[in-house]
Amino acid sequence: MFDVLDASMLGMNRSVEELAPLCAQYGVAGLSAPAAVLDDGEAALKAGRAMREYGLEWGLMPMTADFYAWDLGDEAFEAALRRLERRAETAEKLGVRYAYNHVWPSSPRPFDENFDWHVNRVRKVGRVLREHGVRYGLEFLGPWELGRLQPHPFVHTLNGVLAIADAADAGVGVAFDTFHWYCGTDGDRDDLLYAAQHADRVVALHLNDAVAGVPFDQQRDMQRRLPMETGLIDAGEVCARFRAGGFTGPRMIEPFEPGRTLFAAMSAQEAVRKVASLFARVDGAAAE
Repeated sequence: MFDVLDASMLGMNRSVEELAPLCAQYGVAGLSAPAAVLDDGEAALKAGRAMREYGLEWGLMPMTADFYAWDLGDEAFEAALRRLERRAETAEKLGVRYAYNHVWPSSPRPFDENFDWHVNRVRKVGRVLREHGVRYGLEFLGPWELGRLQPHPFVHTLNGVLAIADAADAGVGVAFDTFHWYCGTDGDRDDLLYAAQHADRVVALHLNDAVAGVPFDQQRDMQRRLPMETGLIDAGEVCARFRAGGFTGPRMIEPFEPGRTLFAAMSAQEAVRKVASLFARVDGAAAE
């Protein structure tokens, strides 16, 4: 696996050209590609030069829509798919190789109907990305509050999104978020072991921690903590198991609030240094 700074996840409005030398300085191996870079040919050329100059790898490719949102109609879906095709062409030229969408754990449609609806859409999205060399995964969302947004519960675990992926296209994998794993299953170790044993299916690993004093089934999606901050989620063990399983994709910090506000207020150098220290903290815990 390799460490990636994803500026959008951290609420940072910083360019690739500004962040690339800092990532090289502090030992962060990659940056996720901003949408503005992939949608502008001149910006893509400049960003690509900076990444090559500092020997960095690209992390995630931002998607053109929340493709499985229940209110994204068929016409809007097809329009977003056409934009994705153009963005994926640029991603292929730059060497961006990873992308994902999340799957909402509730729906206005009954379960079986919603499953088929997802399979149809995943098949189309996955085909576009596969044609341009981008590995695509589905992320499960664990917080129980999200499962009550719509009348019908839907998949909210690793096995659930894998079932959709398998039904749609054998080339589609998963994104594994430690917070969603904890919230959806109370950190079930069987799920973790299964994910690590199928590390070849994982396209991205998100690291974070849960809020202390709140039961797993009452955690709020947008309220998280930095990796290893509270110790409710052992990100060190997660990373160690994924590494042992042969995971070679990007791992990144995704704390939402209050982390995003904290990072947004930092200088670029402070933010990159902090990200590097968090990865080191996770790896140090794994070595203990």
